[in-house]
Amino acid sequence: MNENIYILVVDDNQENLKVISNSLKEDNYKIALAMDGESALKILEGNNIDLILLDVMMPEMDGYEVCKLVKANPQTKEIPIIFITAKTQTEDMVEGFTAGAVDYITKPFKRDEMLIRVKIHLELAASKKKIIEMNRTRDKLYSIIAHDVRSPLAGITQTIDAISNGFLEVGSEDFNKIFNLLKQRTIETSTLLNNLLEWTKLHSDNISLSPRLINISPIINECVELLRGNAQNKNINININVPETLKAYFDEVTIHTTFRNIISNAIKFTPNDGEISIYTEESEGFVSVIIKDSGIGMTDEVINGIFNKNIHHTSLGTKNEMGTGLGLFLVKDFVQKNNGKIKVISQQGLGTDFIVFLPTSAN
Repeated sequence: MNENIYILVVDDNQENLKVISNSLKEDNYKIALAMDGESALKILEGNNIDLILLDVMMPEMDGYEVCKLVKANPQTKEIPIIFITAKTQTEDMVEGFTAGAVDYITKPFKRDEMLIRVKIHLELAASKKKIIEMNRTRDKLYSIIAHDVRSPLAGITQTIDAISNGFLEVGSEDFNKIFNLLKQRTIETSTLLNNLLEWTKLHSDNISLSPRLINISPIINECVELLRGNAQNKNINININVPETLKAYFDEVTIHTTFRNIISNAIKFTPNDGEISIYTEESEGFVSVIIKDSGIGMTDEVINGIFNKNIHHTSLGTKNEMGTGLGLFLVKDFVQKNNGKIKVISQQGLGTDFIVFLPTSAN
């Protein structure tokens, strides 16, 4: 596992660099070496460094200055820095911690002590990174709830108030139109809440996938039937060409959610009297499921944003259908959890192809 961890060692003494790097290599860490602060900063620009072992006493730019520059850069500020130094006075240590270091190793250092300190701070950094990501996920959920749940719920409440106060005559054309709209908004809000629950579960440690060889055809047919009413409201024809015997290796619940979201999206962004085709292709080790619509398509900028978890992308459909801004996050995460891949091909005004690649075996 350590072979995926990249440690930068900075020391102006070649012998120290050799001893430290050899000790780290024995534990299978990847190593980058620098003999001065300027070289160290250049290495940080082009590499994903996980931890820095930094000598304090160096010419031109000492360790304290290097540390401050690393911590001042938003791209590198989270990298833990351990000072290696012979300076053990309290004021020296205070200066180091003030600059942003997480620990000290005193010279001459003991190999086992260095390795355990490195291990501890890598684990702490990984835990911190996970907490930061969890907080971002939480903030994302709050943002989606605030934006996409409050609005339809407010509309539902206003409609119910209008009906209860007698502003709409039961059985009238306006009543039936608003009642159908109320039903649609309720279904959309329910779908969003289900997606939120599923995404939250995905980002917890409690999700349990049960992948197995499963026929794809029944999954696709069931998703289409669940969404048949949406398609009929826009007179959209859905053509399915999936062999009944075609199988792939996946977890049924998460992939069912994946196809349901993609097909729902295709319906949403396809105009009245449009068409959606669902078919499959086989390649070595994968089955690809293509969901092709004749909808409004997307620009490259939109395509690049729909899977970005830091961007809340949502827009109205061709019949002003509400969006959740969450479905495609769910899709990407679920496909990756099943060792699959997803690809989008689209051109504005010419429709969109969503292609889901699912493995044919557990390997």
